[in-house]
Amino acid sequence: MKSIKSYPIFTLVFSFIYVSAVNILADEISESGRKIFQQYASSVITVRANLLIITSDGEEETVGQCTAVLVKPTGMAILALSALDPSILIDQELRNTINIRIASIKMILKDEKEIPAEVLLQDKERDVMVIQAKESIPEDLAKVSLEKDDIAAPQLLDPLLLIMQHGKVARRSHSATILRVESIIDKPFLFYTLSQSRSFDILSSPLFSMEGKFVGMGTLRVVQEWKDEVETNSLIIVLPAEQIAPLVKEAIDLKQGETTNKPETTETKPSI
Repeated sequence: MKSIKSYPIFTLVFSFIYVSAVNILADEISESGRKIFQQYASSVITVRANLLIITSDGEEETVGQCTAVLVKPTGMAILALSALDPSILIDQELRNTINIRIASIKMILKDEKEIPAEVLLQDKERDVMVIQAKESIPEDLAKVSLEKDDIAAPQLLDPLLLIMQHGKVARRSHSATILRVESIIDKPFLFYTLSQSRSFDILSSPLFSMEGKFVGMGTLRVVQEWKDEVETNSLIIVLPAEQIAPLVKEAIDLKQGETTNKPETTETKPSI
């Protein structure tokens, strides 16, 4: 006769409680993520730039596009510099022979409204660009705060909400996913890494803790000092909000200084 296995009742109860607890935790993360998404999705916009590539052979124009994150009511936004200017990936020797300039840059809102902007600051080491709208932006667009109490420093394996924006083909709709911190690197400066399978989505997109605090933005880290035929010298990372905040403050100071020192007859030109 075929024997029938029996399981102690406490084993079955424990399994039920464990599965229930996991499901409850997943539901809590999803619910928190939805609330944060609703609050901050509109802070993620599209930026398009006309680029002028200058080499010894002449000049060539091209167009670059990526997402950006609004951080000030005045229309100031941050984005990954490499998302528009790929020269960071070029070998140092070759880079010295190529000059990429931003001829013009504009913000594109979800309703396809275009707002001209200007570049205030570019930090190649941390791969951050700060831009400013030249016209007022809609007040109902969310802005991500960089104040100390509104940013977070996650721990290993903490879940983070990534907010992205599709292109015109999807009516510039926003989307979201939950990713976890896979590593924390503290030198030469602090940064985090997430799933590299989502690298394209992470670049120039914001990430938030499950408490709704700004964690950072996806940028590209490139080490030009060494070359290796096997290992790559670039990595998509999450640059912490605490390192972005000083760059935004510097951009604000530069803008205020420009306004203070600008002669009345001088036209403001896009920063390069």
